[in-house]
Amino acid sequence: MKAAYLISGTDSAKIDQARTRLRQRAEAESGAGGLEVFEPAEGKGSPDADALAASIGSLSLMPGRRYLLADRIEKWGKNQTATVIEALLAAPEETTVVLIARGKVPAGIADAVGKVGGEKLNYDAPEGARLPAHLVEGAEARGFELTPEAARFMIGRMGESLPRLAAELDRLALWAGPEGSVDVEDLEEMVADTSETSNFALGDALVTGDRAIVLAVAERLLAQGVTAGSTVYSTATSVRRAHKALVRLEEGADPSRLEREMGMPPFLARKLINSLSGTTVESMRDASIAMAELELWTRGGAEYPDELALDLALLAATA
Repeated sequence: MKAAYLISGTDSAKIDQARTRLRQRAEAESGAGGLEVFEPAEGKGSPDADALAASIGSLSLMPGRRYLLADRIEKWGKNQTATVIEALLAAPEETTVVLIARGKVPAGIADAVGKVGGEKLNYDAPEGARLPAHLVEGAEARGFELTPEAARFMIGRMGESLPRLAAELDRLALWAGPEGSVDVEDLEEMVADTSETSNFALGDALVTGDRAIVLAVAERLLAQGVTAGSTVYSTATSVRRAHKALVRLEEGADPSRLEREMGMPPFLARKLINSLSGTTVESMRDASIAMAELELWTRGGAEYPDELALDLALLAATA
């Protein structure tokens, strides 16, 4: 073990795992009280820097390495940071200090950890296109298989909150069991939060072409805290699938055969095909273009407010 460790980042799950491993090692080496923890009182504020500094500098009569951990140091001010840095640089041998910043690391801490020969570990939460793969890996770590399409369904339905998605993975692990699997068809009936409007509802509304319905669904989603970025994938997917199905139907494709060609669970494909009555290829093409432009905006293509960007895209999609 090194004299100090700095653990930082936005992936709370991985940070908690690292903290658990440290506790297990400390208790294995020094017993149940082998790790001294400093945390914000009642979960608010920051850990007591003065108490940590005093503990770092104190000598122990117990044999073996001492472990001290301070969690949520990102809220430390200059004076608190300076106090801990001074103590860390003068820490006795056989002492390991672990500092956890769940966000930005206070200035000077990283340099101090480096000076005492410590190690810096960063765990940043995945975002955007990296998130589905992260969920698939999370399911594998829990002992079950989650298909990439099911992972994207979860994100579209529940948003990008990692704690919320992790809780859902825990729930699905219990349902699937060891070496089980979860696909989109399973999630259609199982996924939590059925009291809220699904992101896929916006794509379904666009297929109808009714502007009033589309804007009403968008308003409900925005009230739930959904953003343009979190809904664009699921909405664009629904619209593109509808456009593809309409093109095939106009070419004379048999609906029952088309269900098998769409790469969707059969009952979802059947539901989509049945909803296309009265919808035209041109309208779905326009909607697809509007969603592509919205996706460009979410990647930094314009500087409209989030709600305005979504409204403009939906107005264009239902023109």
